[in-house]
Amino acid sequence: FVLKKLKVGWVGSGFVGQAAHLERFIKFPQVEVVALAELRSGLREKVSASYNIPKSVPSHKELLANIDCDAVVAVVNRKQTFGVAIDILEAGLHLLTEKPMAQTKEAAKQLVEIANDKGVTYSVGFMRRYDNGVRKAKKIIEELRRNQELGKVISVRVFVEAGNDYCGITPRIETKEPRLDPGAADIAPHWLPKKFHQEYEMFVNVCSHDINLLRFLISENPLVTAVDYRASGYSYALLDFGKFPGVLEWVMLPDALDQGREGIEVQFEKGKIQLNLPPAFQRNVSSEIVISPYKSTKLGENSESRIQGDYSWSFENSDLAFVEHVLKGSKSDHSGQDSLKDFDIIDQIWQKIE
Repeated sequence: FVLKKLKVGWVGSGFVGQAAHLERFIKFPQVEVVALAELRSGLREKVSASYNIPKSVPSHKELLANIDCDAVVAVVNRKQTFGVAIDILEAGLHLLTEKPMAQTKEAAKQLVEIANDKGVTYSVGFMRRYDNGVRKAKKIIEELRRNQELGKVISVRVFVEAGNDYCGITPRIETKEPRLDPGAADIAPHWLPKKFHQEYEMFVNVCSHDINLLRFLISENPLVTAVDYRASGYSYALLDFGKFPGVLEWVMLPDALDQGREGIEVQFEKGKIQLNLPPAFQRNVSSEIVISPYKSTKLGENSESRIQGDYSWSFENSDLAFVEHVLKGSKSDHSGQDSLKDFDIIDQIWQKIE
């Protein structure tokens, strides 16, 4: 029994907007999607009819001016996200966007400041935090750090091989309309030489997920001490967590890698925990946790334990969390305020490269 439905305005109905988010929101019993804003007229008509959305408008500005809603979900071209988000937050509406929240730290900071000033929930789509296996891994890591059953943490490794992760997901409605040019946007900080701007943008789009996840699991923000950057190969950033080091390892070869691969390893004195992430868009498959003690402990000796998360989908879990945060007035676990910290690490890395 739902006392009040959250009235949601929707901005953007492309591939990810539909398959990863809109299909979920339409089914949430505590949500009513009241209007769709989409630049492409043919797509707008087909999507609103298919999902029984009562109103449709050609732009987010028209939605804000004419539609009564409590919150907005905006899933648009990442170069458009900042411009759309700032208008929505200025209107005093709760907001969920895909990641990255903006292209630069300066822009991201503006969004956070407006959300704080307006007192609204502002969440960013770092859905890995809501992967059931990830949440189990966080509890296990925290408990092992408390009881030191495997000794102290001695290193952390996070790796991402950026390949195809469109697994188990297909667009529901498409048209042959061309994507409209989002216009000029700052895609990198002004202090970064222009030759690096496209590479910085791709790094933010891909690796912000893994930086955000690392911060979530370790609950500490590292300093970046060194970077070995290879635009056409594997790159490494050395991290300092104070009591132990870490490394971020990434490669951008989507044409060479049929499947992307991501994971995190936490090395203890007496063993390690490995978290194997599924393809981001694979439905109802959670991360796998592998616990490998090296020495005799209560967990075993030279044995391996595998724990699988449940049959839920991180996108659906994170979307539902946003709805519940808004309805209950609780703090968002994937807030813009928290996501802003990712840019601290991102910019440290690119300052070393520059």
